[in-house]
Amino acid sequence: MRYRRLDLNLLVALDVLLEECSVSRAAQRLNLGQSATSAALGRLREHFQDPLLIPLGRGLEPSALARQLAPRVRKALSLVGEVVQTSLDFDPGRCERRFTLVASDYVAATVMPALSRVLARLAPGISLTVRDLPLSRDGDVVAEALDYRRSDLVVVPQRRINPRYPHSVLLEDELCCVVCAHAVAYQAGFGLAEFCAAAHVVREFTDGQNLSLDTQHLREIGIERRVAVAVQSFALMGDFVAGTPRIATLFRRQAQGLARHHQLRVLPSPIAFPVAVQVVQWHPQQASDPALSWLRQVLTEQAAGVDHA
Repeated sequence: MRYRRLDLNLLVALDVLLEECSVSRAAQRLNLGQSATSAALGRLREHFQDPLLIPLGRGLEPSALARQLAPRVRKALSLVGEVVQTSLDFDPGRCERRFTLVASDYVAATVMPALSRVLARLAPGISLTVRDLPLSRDGDVVAEALDYRRSDLVVVPQRRINPRYPHSVLLEDELCCVVCAHAVAYQAGFGLAEFCAAAHVVREFTDGQNLSLDTQHLREIGIERRVAVAVQSFALMGDFVAGTPRIATLFRRQAQGLARHHQLRVLPSPIAFPVAVQVVQWHPQQASDPALSWLRQVLTEQAAGVDHA
């Protein structure tokens, strides 16, 4: 469709090109070939009578006009999304749709099963794909999930929030410790000296760069744990603590769940870790999607129920 001689489909390409400042990365996000993306940039340059992206060193830099256009284009696409997706009579019971939610295994285990049960009852036509947090090229997990992976929602720790995307607080939790229920040394609990002397089971991320909240805080206060086992899933930690004198530090909600399935005891940590806040984010172009808004509401309600359990 053309409006005042401009193919409106090019606005989508323009938005991505100005955000990436790279034809190859924009082509990836647009699911187009690099030649087709270059052609789109050429048509945009011709329409606006401006280079839009200017070569600088080995990269591209937006022109003065492009910097003016970028927020206007994003706002225009957001408004178009609202118009296209507006529905005054959204009925979850009649919705036939698949949603992709991205979250850590902790959030997936803590909140997603309750969400799934509500959907089975109220919206059986809605199906879920739950994926782990992706490895990002630049450390921005939110953009990786919402822009590159085209996911519907992503849940991240508050410290990894991307302010360019709408967000709301989903869940708060605290860090505690789990030990084997039969570990004699910890029958009366333990203090900082015992914590530092013990062998630990820890959660490590695949990329080796992003640190868990406990690891980051311990480094900040200068405490180094003796790591006996490192795993890539919170759910595995209990298996490597049970039957040993090891200690694991993890979120209370998941610690209580592991204790129910293993012979473990949940103990307070001798270290005052900061409160762990999980935040849900979505793409601004989907802010008025009635189905996604309903799903966010249900997700938030289920997380609140978990938080007060």
